[in-house]
Amino acid sequence: MVETGVIVLAFNEVASLKFTIENLIGSLSGRSYKIVISTSTHATKECQLMAIDLANKNHNVDVYFQIKPFVAAAILEATATLDTKYIVYMSADLETPPEIIPLMIDEMNRLDVDIVSASRWINGGSFNGYGRIKYGISFIAQKVCKVVYPNGLTEFTYGFRLYKKELLSQFNFYEVKHPFFLESLLVPLKFNARLFEIPVNWNPRIEGNSVVTFKVLAGYLLPIIRIKIFPKKYFRKKIAR
Repeated sequence: MVETGVIVLAFNEVASLKFTIENLIGSLSGRSYKIVISTSTHATKECQLMAIDLANKNHNVDVYFQIKPFVAAAILEATATLDTKYIVYMSADLETPPEIIPLMIDEMNRLDVDIVSASRWINGGSFNGYGRIKYGISFIAQKVCKVVYPNGLTEFTYGFRLYKKELLSQFNFYEVKHPFFLESLLVPLKFNARLFEIPVNWNPRIEGNSVVTFKVLAGYLLPIIRIKIFPKKYFRKKIAR
């Protein structure tokens, strides 16, 4: 079995996608890994062509075109194609620096936790060019989560984590857009998943446009409440017999 599957979400990135994949290949040299560029037929043509070209040139890189829309499907469908021990999802926009993934893997193996999460808020983490409004919204979101889920974590909403694969396969997830990044943390924590955070330095994308709107950001409130009050059976997948 391959150790780590890396899902790279790509929609309108070209040069950033190329840099991300080349950086991953260099960073993961000598390790057991598989990279899947998860994209869509609705992605820009340039992005699709770059993804296909990178896969054709690198035997450890595949392209997956998602069937259902939005980011949760892009991650969960790609996860289902991978036969790996671990899964890390990240973006192709350079807001999730690929060079820290080896440290994520090392900490997962050293500590035998269930999730290793990158945090911008922990000591050693930072923001660069995030914008005051986005920073304020993110700050408030972390504070709300800390009150509702007092578990010592510093980062709840950043979509850059390494998972034991079964954590993305054994639960029901209901968010389809970016609040999935929060849901895919809170649901495993509801089932007592063990988590370790490492610092990350966040930098803004240099090409393409974010598809995250204020309405999407406001949608983060729903999973915070739902996961807290709904029973575990609502999230546990039924095993077919």
